Amino acid sequence: MTQIPNMDMIDDVPGRAAHRLYCHLVWPTLGRVPLVSAAAASLVERHVITLCRRLDSEPVCVRAFDDRVHLLLRLKPGHSPALIVAALKSGTEAALQSAGHTVRWGRGYAVASVSGSDVRAVRRRVHRLADGPLPAGAAPRQRR
Repeated sequence: MTQIPNMDMIDDVPGRAAHRLYCHLVWPTLGRVPLVSAAAASLVERHVITLCRRLDSEPVCVRAFDDRVHLLLRLKPGHSPALIVAALKSGTEAALQSAGHTVRWGRGYAVASVSGSDVRAVRRRVHRLADGPLPAGAAPRQRR
């Protein structure tokens, strides 16, 4: 798992408008087949972080598994999760192919909004997720 420098998500940056829009994104490999090797997982995580920053979004945490990617992301108003996921999928596929790995992402993604007060809990949950595939039909659990 790639470590992202600890950011205090509560403090506002002087001179900028405050926004606290967080979402937990999950997208699978094609057919949910374990296509991401252990060596490729760290590459996926690094590229997701780089691409998020290029898209002017803040990755809070990212974790790549052999059959999916989990990303907790801070968005700016007006950003579209659908467009961000599409850019992340195509960008990571291209980066992995140029590094000699073959990974194809499946169609679709799951997204859940996360309240600012739950960001730390969701980040801990993503870090503690067990390795291995999700059961068919399973979705990320969200606290109610």
